[in-house]
Parts: sequence; structure tokens; C-alpha cells
Amino acid sequence: MPPHSSHYLQLLDVSCFGPLKQAYGRQTEDLIRAHINHVSKLEFLCAFREAFFASMMEKGIQGGFTVAGLVPYDAESVLSKLDIRLRTLIPPNSWPCTP
Repeated sequence: MPPHSSHYLQLLDVSCFGPLKQAYGRQTEDLIRAHINHVSKLEFLCAFREAFFASMMEKGIQGGFTVAGLVPYDAESVLSKLDIRLRTLIPPNSWPCTP
């Protein structure tokens, strides 16, 4: 995998978990505004549930497959975003000798 390319290739990070993280962050901010500084398990589950249902939508998940170039299959859509430089490796037997 080319360096700095995982965010293009991990479609669930782009289409599901990124929006979930943002939605949960908004829920947490609401708790802080309500002067709730310690989040109990119940408060966590309530906030997570709201964030989950606000962010996990069929259209967004399908969009992740499109952005990743999987549906419809289009490898060029991802490859065109990468800065790939081909390098020729120097065989070890041709290295300059050091005295």
C-alpha cells in the first residue's frame, strides 16, 4: 500500500466511522453544555445511540464504496489521488565499495 493512502482505501473510515465520530463529538459537547462532566455508561449509551442513528445512513455507506472506487469498480479514481513515484532499486552487488 502506498504511503499516506489508507484513508482512500479504508471506505468504512470515510463513510461510517468518520461521521460517527463527528456525531458522537456533538453529543459529547451537548453533555458538557449541560454541565455533565462525568459520563456514566447510561449517558454514553444514549449519546452513542443518537450519534449512531444520525450518522449511519445507507446513502453514506454506499457513497463510501463509490469513493473507494469499488462500486462501480474504478481503480483510477483512487490511483489518480495518490502521489506515486516509481523508483529503481540498486542491486546490492553494484553498490560502491568503501575502503
